[in-house]
Amino acid sequence: MTLHSVRERALSVAPIRIGLGVVWLLAARLAGADRAGAFLAFGTGALAFVFLAFNDPRMGFQRSRGEPEPAPADARIAGRVRQALSATLPSTVGVSGLAAIALVPQPVLAAFLGGISVGLGLGGLLAASRIDPALLVDPRSGAVYRRY
Repeated sequence: MTLHSVRERALSVAPIRIGLGVVWLLAARLAGADRAGAFLAFGTGALAFVFLAFNDPRMGFQRSRGEPEPAPADARIAGRVRQALSATLPSTVGVSGLAAIALVPQPVLAAFLGGISVGLGLGGLLAASRIDPALLVDPRSGAVYRRY
């Protein structure tokens, strides 16, 4: 069984998300978005995502799964690259796919989606400080374990 560190996963995917966001901002500018509109949309997307992610009222209704089980003795921890690439699905790939579709007809929307991508990265960086480094997750089942 191959497990992923919840904290390392959040930290390792953040540069990918931030980098893609900046790429979509630059692509939007090259596709014809005016400077002020592109930067305003980009900043709004980033700030709105981070604000909404940390102030989601639905989090109060989320059930606790209880205490994590001890990690199996034969479990391996995936490498950082594998964890980062796995964490890009579906959110990062989905946002980038939508930005690619919007780029030519609506370049300002592509800049906004680039901001959303940056917001995903910043949100992960901010949340990582609150994540217990001993928590592990099985990406296939979603089961959470604790490293001892």
